[in-house]
Amino acid sequence: MPPYISIGGYADPPRIPCFSIETGCGELVALVGGPGSGKSNLIKSIAGIRPAGKGSIRIMGARPGSIRAREGAVFVFQNSNFAPDIAVRNQLERRIALFRGVPVRAVHKDVADWCEEMELIGIADEIPGQMNRSQLQMLSLAPLALTNPFVAVLDEPMINLSSLRVSSALAIIISLLEKTSVLVLVQNKSPLVTRADKVVNLP
Repeated sequence: MPPYISIGGYADPPRIPCFSIETGCGELVALVGGPGSGKSNLIKSIAGIRPAGKGSIRIMGARPGSIRAREGAVFVFQNSNFAPDIAVRNQLERRIALFRGVPVRAVHKDVADWCEEMELIGIADEIPGQMNRSQLQMLSLAPLALTNPFVAVLDEPMINLSSLRVSSALAIIISLLEKTSVLVLVQNKSPLVTRADKVVNLP
């Protein structure tokens, strides 16, 4: 089986110099860099939203953005990536149903139960502009908890969380490691750095 995530000779001058890394099942890998270091561009390249430029990226051996690469991967972007005019719970239900390959109605209860567990059940019915950044960030982690991805790529998944939500988010991410390869793009103060199996420091 190929590596779950393979990044070979990737570079994004002048911010990210050439680096390579591979991740396997059960590994948490942290790419660490400050603001403006190119982390957000990198996750867009891994997701197939922008060209990789120099180097190659593969997810389960497939090119980013291909059907095969998307089938088993969950991406969490720093800006939460929610449409501004649709209730967040509706957006989550659609994402999770699409990932599972089931009708939206089949995930209603799972999403509602998770939101209630996270104390976000009423808030989730609002549009993004009615929420604070911590609530949005926590809700963006729902697909991690409610799907079974092979690969999870997360851009600063905890930076906007209130101190009360950090432990819940950390538990969600760590629980994935039974069968998922997790790549996180974080700053060096993130608690995920100390939990990582591999750390790559970006300038």
